[in-house]
Amino acid sequence: MIGRFDMEAFKKAFEAADVDAVLKFYASDVEHIEIDADSPPKAPRTSGVDFLRSAIGGATEAGIKFRMDNAVVGDDRVACTITVELPDGRRLLSNTIYDLKGGKITRQLDIQVMDPEPH
Repeated sequence: MIGRFDMEAFKKAFEAADVDAVLKFYASDVEHIEIDADSPPKAPRTSGVDFLRSAIGGATEAGIKFRMDNAVVGDDRVACTITVELPDGRRLLSNTIYDLKGGKITRQLDIQVMDPEPH
């Protein structure tokens, strides 16, 4: 192990939606997996670092806010709850597990649920 994952710095960058600072925590070949109502476990949505870059940058432009809570940091994994607050008042909650190798995130698994559309 190179060193303990700096969850506080990662959280600060993520909540500030600082794309460049966030991406410094990821391996260039990260595997990002999302499981939700539209992408069940048998057919999850997968992406990589390019998706993360555009999602974080686009969210900032759209007025979306991020929050990380309940962090647990281990030697080879980090987990937390991510709350995404949309401008229309809806929220997405994600329980996220990050696999680490060499101090970088190599795999991100999001199990997430979104508030229904506003009435």
